[in-house]
Amino acid sequence: MTTDIAQPPPRPAGLRGLPALIAAQVSLHAGITGMRVIGPLILLQAGAGAAQVGVLLASFAVGPIAIAWWVGGHVDARGYRPPMAVALALGFAAPLLGCGASLLDGPARFALLCAAGALGGAAANAGLITLQRTAARMARDAAGLRSTFAWVGLAPSASNVLGPLAAGVLHDLIGPRGALLALLVFPLIGAAIARSARPPAPPEARAATARVTLRQLLRNPTVRRMMIVDGLATGGWDAHAFFVPTLGYARGLSATSIGAIYGLFAAGVVLVRAIMPWVAHRLSEPVVLTVSLIASAIVFGLYPFGESATYMAGCALALGMTIGIAQPMVLSTMHQAVEDAQRGSVIALRTMWVSANAVTLPVVLGAALAAVGPSALLWSIAALMGSGAAAARPRR
Repeated sequence: MTTDIAQPPPRPAGLRGLPALIAAQVSLHAGITGMRVIGPLILLQAGAGAAQVGVLLASFAVGPIAIAWWVGGHVDARGYRPPMAVALALGFAAPLLGCGASLLDGPARFALLCAAGALGGAAANAGLITLQRTAARMARDAAGLRSTFAWVGLAPSASNVLGPLAAGVLHDLIGPRGALLALLVFPLIGAAIARSARPPAPPEARAATARVTLRQLLRNPTVRRMMIVDGLATGGWDAHAFFVPTLGYARGLSATSIGAIYGLFAAGVVLVRAIMPWVAHRLSEPVVLTVSLIASAIVFGLYPFGESATYMAGCALALGMTIGIAQPMVLSTMHQAVEDAQRGSVIALRTMWVSANAVTLPVVLGAALAAVGPSALLWSIAALMGSGAAAARPRR
């Protein structure tokens, strides 16, 4: 069922509070994206293989699966501040635990790094669900919803520039342990910004029985179709996050270069989302999503033809632009497909789905990389994304 965007009650501040909400999430998320660079490097420098790196990266998706449904209902019922406080606390604990892991050896170090990854993933996604649901309350119509999600999408994009680049430089300057300690600054800054932000007032409390169930959401054909599209788009994102450190390290690139490649991918996402408010009023969601998947498939197909840092950086920038436009359109479509009271839950469902894929994908990629090599694996990803573009078009 498709519904019109519910008109929110008048708010004097309008959209003026949105930049502070985005800035708080950028700071929180930057610390976690920095951990995604340093953690694999700790393992690789200790002689670990691609399979262990894959498991570590998968751990970042375990936390969101556990916490997303609670966060979605909590932000629907209580607004911005309580779930954001939980996200910031987890975002501080994660790099602290990672620093403790760097003091250990063998299986204990690996297990503690994975635990830190799970906490970090929970923190970043709890903050993002809270931001997305809060920002959606500010939208006045469907075009405004697409535009709002484009601005909100800049939060993970900007953090993926700031966090990996800072982590790579800090790693080369002061080592992995010092870099992890330095990352603690990010959630502290995020907490200060969130404390001064002025989000919309929390909604009136709802009865617990009024909340939609997972089964009810999955009966919605538009929700199911968007889960396929988003699974492909975010799967491509996660695959790229796996390939950058593993291929970069194998090709002798420095941590700074690897962090810069991550950063250029995120810069491409920032660039394309910056023009999204213009796109939102001119192109429909199905058109944009179809183009996004096909163009991303082309970039993945081109990736194996060069090995230099410059070539990888160019592909990363292009892929960030092609894949980064998908998420705002997916969120806009899913929001319009459900009732207002279900929107926090549908964001949580999307997070759980994407995170479940992200748990298995790095593990599968680690095993497949050893079996077939990087070129065949990248071309397989390209074929999968291209063939999935049909799901972006609504059924008639």
